[in-house]
Amino acid sequence: MKDGPPERAPRRQARRIATERALVAAVGAVLRRDGMHGLGVNAVAAEAGADKKLIYRYFGGLPGLLRAFGESADFWPDLDELLGPDRAVLALPTAEMGAEIVRRHAAGLRRRPLTLELLAWECGHRDALTAVLEDVRQTISEALIAEMLAAGHHVPRGGRVLSSLFAAAMNYLAVRGRDIARFGDLSLDDDGWDEIGAVVGAAFAALLDAREAP
Repeated sequence: MKDGPPERAPRRQARRIATERALVAAVGAVLRRDGMHGLGVNAVAAEAGADKKLIYRYFGGLPGLLRAFGESADFWPDLDELLGPDRAVLALPTAEMGAEIVRRHAAGLRRRPLTLELLAWECGHRDALTAVLEDVRQTISEALIAEMLAAGHHVPRGGRVLSSLFAAAMNYLAVRGRDIARFGDLSLDDDGWDEIGAVVGAAFAALLDAREAP
């Protein structure tokens, strides 16, 4: 039996890509409307207007679909957002680079109310789906470190620990900033976040200066 016209394969591929995008977008829509409690194969398929069998065919199931959502720029700041598409941030001195990355990370989180909801959810829940999102974040973090090293930056172990602590603080403050205007002596408005970024830069510089001192 002869194959159909050659243009059918590209059309099928285009339909698949469109369906995959619709399903990933549906994950975000369901999460915004119903939260993690409402996330399921049936709900996502209905939101996307697609057969739920395609979630298994294209993504291997709900965890695979959630991973695709997590890897999208809608969920977490990606390397282009943190470093710039031209990687201009990597040209800065190491201390300034670290501070700018943390600042961009915090700004990216604040632009993503759904991500903040998921971070708040994770504080009290641990399951296979939240583990997928954690793994996505870890993958992005490892890729970020790899780009720093490739650009010639030597970030000592202490700097990496400090970066992780600052990132955790940014995550927490961004979540809390949805409901409160201040945390201790910190203002969680735009000016306050600028101040936080400046202090982060000073902390990185101090760490590096201490390592280089005789």
